[in-house]
Amino acid sequence: MANFNSVEYAWKDLQVSLLGRLLVRILEVEYGATVEKKEIMGRGNKPLGVQTGNYKFKGKLQIGQSEYEAMVDVAKQAGKRVTDLTLDINIAYILDGVIKRDRVVGASFTEMAKGMKQGDTEMMIDLPWIAVDVLEGV
Repeated sequence: MANFNSVEYAWKDLQVSLLGRLLVRILEVEYGATVEKKEIMGRGNKPLGVQTGNYKFKGKLQIGQSEYEAMVDVAKQAGKRVTDLTLDINIAYILDGVIKRDRVVGASFTEMAKGMKQGDTEMMIDLPWIAVDVLEGV
């Protein structure tokens, strides 16, 4: 019987970096893959198999305004907007000296929106993205 280690990664164990900098004012990260699948039908009333189609990779970052403004500065140096950038997002989970790494390859932000309302003490910016690939355990 295999041993089960009930220790799970927590938010404090997460590090996310992009554009050569470790994000400090990161509030949320989400990433994943979907694949198109379709049942292949034929004789009878049950699928004969499953056909696999295209993969799609997407996710989201939620960061503070200070992190976003740093990204704006990098984009401006290249004569671009943040939504024009194509970049890798490196995600690391570090627990008891063991590091697990994932990499989002060729991420491109699809939108951005700034805003605040009365009573807010900080601005949080959501940056949804699409990507070329999500590599796990790199």
